[in-house]
Amino acid sequence: METRKHLVVTFRFTPDTPQKNVIPLASWSYGELAALASLGGEDGALFTQGRDVAVHAGGWQSWSGGWELSESEAQSHRVLLLTSLLKLTAREGETPEDGEVSAHFVTYLRAGDTYLCLLARTHSPEDGAPLPPVNFRFHRKDRRVSAEVFCPGKVWQTGELLAEITLFARQGYFAFKDALKAEFAQDFSGLGFLRSSWKGGVIGGYESWYNHYTNIDEELILEDLSGLSTTGNLLKGMFIDTRQPLVFQIDDGWEVCVGQWDPHPKRFPRGLAALAERIEGAGFIPGLWVAPLLVTKRAAVFRERAEWVLRDAKGRPVVAGWNPRWDGAYYCLDISRRDVRDYLAGVIETVIAWGFRYLKLDFLYAGYLLGKPSGEGALHENFERLCSLLTAVRTTPSGLPVAYLGCGAPLGPSSRHFPLMRTGADTLEKWDWNAAKLLGHAGRPSAYINLLDTIGRSFLDNTVFCSDPDVVFTRSVNCKLTEQEKELIAVVNFLLAGQIMFSDDPLRLSEADLAFTGRLLSLYERLSRDDYGAQRLDKDVYRILSRSGAIGGIINLSDAPYPAGEFQGSTFILDRRVNGAFPPHTVSVTAQTH
Repeated sequence: METRKHLVVTFRFTPDTPQKNVIPLASWSYGELAALASLGGEDGALFTQGRDVAVHAGGWQSWSGGWELSESEAQSHRVLLLTSLLKLTAREGETPEDGEVSAHFVTYLRAGDTYLCLLARTHSPEDGAPLPPVNFRFHRKDRRVSAEVFCPGKVWQTGELLAEITLFARQGYFAFKDALKAEFAQDFSGLGFLRSSWKGGVIGGYESWYNHYTNIDEELILEDLSGLSTTGNLLKGMFIDTRQPLVFQIDDGWEVCVGQWDPHPKRFPRGLAALAERIEGAGFIPGLWVAPLLVTKRAAVFRERAEWVLRDAKGRPVVAGWNPRWDGAYYCLDISRRDVRDYLAGVIETVIAWGFRYLKLDFLYAGYLLGKPSGEGALHENFERLCSLLTAVRTTPSGLPVAYLGCGAPLGPSSRHFPLMRTGADTLEKWDWNAAKLLGHAGRPSAYINLLDTIGRSFLDNTVFCSDPDVVFTRSVNCKLTEQEKELIAVVNFLLAGQIMFSDDPLRLSEADLAFTGRLLSLYERLSRDDYGAQRLDKDVYRILSRSGAIGGIINLSDAPYPAGEFQGSTFILDRRVNGAFPPHTVSVTAQTH
C-alpha cells in the first residue's frame, strides 16, 4: 500500500503464486476504508454507524445501471425469458449474490455529503500494459466491500502487477469530481475540433436514429441535412447560426445488414462517400454508426468466414444479444484472432476513407463475451489490441481530424481509447418501455432509465469522459413525451453531460415545437456559465448543484409530486411547481441554492 498527497491511497496487488481467471484481491469493511482514507470523527462514523450509506452501482458498460442505490434498494441481476438481454448490461462471469451490489471501474459510498471513492486502474503505471478489470462487490448486510480481478486466458506470475486500486474521500460533489479528474488526467485534446463555446465545450449534432431508426435512405438523409439550416430548430440556434462545429451522423440502416458494412444498394445507391462530401460541404462534420464486432446470420462474413465467429465449447456461435430489428439473435466476431482484428481495422479505414470523421462504434461489450476463442492472448489484452486498432486512424486522407464515440462499451477497459463515451442506456421518445421493464431489462431503451444514468454518472463528465447522454427531443410528431418531459431531458443533458444531439426532422417541427425550442435556447444561454452536478435526495429525486452556488433546483423523475420545502422562497429561473410541490417528470431551476 502506498499513500500519496491529498489523502489518496493506492493498493497494488501482485500474486504470491501463479494464478488465473477470477482472482480475489481484498476485502474491507466500510469503516476500514474510511479509516484508510483518513476519515475520522463524525465523518468516519457515518460509514461505520450510519444507516443511510448509498452505493454507486458503477456499471460494467455504457448501458449498465449507473446510479446510486440506497441500502434498501436491490440491483437487478436477472432478466426474464430473453436471458441474452443480460449481456447488454452485465459482464459475463459476474455472479453477484442477492443483496449484493456489483460495481466496476469507478464506484463510491456516500454518506451525506461525503464521498468515499474506489477506482480501478486500467493500465500499469510503469509500462502502460493493460490491467484486467476489477469487480467490486458491496456486501451491504455486512457493510463490506470486496474486490476481484477477471482475467480469462492469462496466467499471472509471481510478482507481476495484477491490479491497482485507488481510494480517496472528499467532502462535497465538486471536490469529489475534481479529485477524480486529477487522478485520471484524461486527454481530451483529440476532441477539440468538435467542441463549441457552450458551457465549456458542449458537442452538438444530429443523428438519424431516434426518429427514423433503420428506415433511412439517401433522400431522407439529404432532406434532414438541408432542413437543419432552414428552420428555427435547436441545432441551428445553438451551433449553425453561431458558426460552431456541428456533427451530422447517419445511424443504423445505411448498411446491407449488421456485420456487412457495405452501403445498402437500394437505400444508398450512390454509396456513402458522396453523401459524406455533401455533409462536409454543408459545413458539418460527417458521422457514421458502426457496430464492428457484431454479425447477423444474413451477413456474408457469418457464412463465408465461419471461423471468425466466436463460438462456445460445443462449437455453436455465441449469442451476443437480441434485437427485433436484426431478426432476433445476433452474434460476434472472435477478437482473439489477428485476422479478425485486421479485418475490423480495415472496416474503420474504409469508412474514414469515405469521409466520415465522427465514428460511433457501438456494441463494444461484445469484445468481452466469453466463448472458446480460437486465437491467442488473454481477454483483456486482446480487447486492448482491438481498441487500439479501431481508434488508430486520427485523420482522413485529406488531413481532417477524426474522433470516436464509444457506445455499449466496457467503461474501464475502453476509457483510454474513447474519451468520448456514451454513459447511459439508450433514450426513447416515450417515458419508459413497459414490456422491457416487465422482463427486468435494466438497460432498456427508456427516457427514464437514460435520465437515471445521465444524472447518476454526471461526475464522469469532463473527468474520465466527455459524456454522451444521447439525444434531446423538441418535436411533437412521432413523440409520446410531454413537453415537460422533453424539457426535463433537455435541461439534464445540458447541465450534466457533454453533448447535445437530436434526431428531429427539422422540416416537420410545428410552431409550438419551434416556440419550445426558443425557450430552451434562452434557458441554455442563462445556464451556460457554470459547472453543474447532482446529488440524490430521495428515490428518483435529485438536487441540482452548481460550482458557484448560484444555481440550484430539483429533478423529479418519480411518478409522484415532491414537496418544494426549502425551495418555497427561492427565485426560480424555471418553475414547474404546482400547489407547493414539484410535479412528476419535471425539472425546476432556482437562481440560488438554499
